[in-house]
Amino acid sequence: FFATMDRAGDAVGSALVLGATGQTGSALVRELLAGSTPIATKVVAYGNSRLPTYNGPNQHLFSGLQAPMEDLAGSRVNELMGFDSIFIHVGTQRRKAGLEGQIRLEYDNTLAIAKAVKGFGCRNCHIVTSTGANANSSIMYLKTKGRIEESLKSLNFDRLCIYRPAALYGGDRTSGFFHRSVLPCLSTLGLVQRIQVDHVARAIRLIAGDQSGFRKKDGKVEIYSNTELHQICRAT
Repeated sequence: FFATMDRAGDAVGSALVLGATGQTGSALVRELLAGSTPIATKVVAYGNSRLPTYNGPNQHLFSGLQAPMEDLAGSRVNELMGFDSIFIHVGTQRRKAGLEGQIRLEYDNTLAIAKAVKGFGCRNCHIVTSTGANANSSIMYLKTKGRIEESLKSLNFDRLCIYRPAALYGGDRTSGFFHRSVLPCLSTLGLVQRIQVDHVARAIRLIAGDQSGFRKKDGKVEIYSNTELHQICRAT
């Protein structure tokens, strides 16, 4: 079910990155701008509560901005104009934001921003969710991730890539209860395989830029499991 694809319409082009101050988001920024010919023509990275920074190659292509997602979905929505691709990795801890705050950030604001960029002509959407994401799950975290996946599908981007890593380590999501406690237990039991944050970011770069030879070949929606993310990193 993998195939090499080379279609100019699928180039990353100008990239908007949400959640760029977390370890996964910052790793993705590094990947998008890596090398002598980066896959992004520019990267505008937003942090929800603090300013994203980047000091690597092709720094002239990077802009970091701080904005609450509520503002991007509302009063600052015009800042979302002019992007070819959006990369979404947002999340918060329920103990900090509360259940309503978590859902508002990870579902309501995320969907509003995705709708806005689609309306402004953005063609490609990439989102990091989680192993087990399911809109019908009894676990609220997985239910929210599943709901945003389903809602993004309905927006009909030219290309929607959904990445479902399992127990991340070396990054910010290890601080959340589900990734700190539940997935590591499943990993210990051999039910899921842990994956490094940097490996997830690398796989996204390879898939987004059609550089891996592992792009799924049919349809506008591509879903990459934790196992497939591992396969892509091992094969390149």
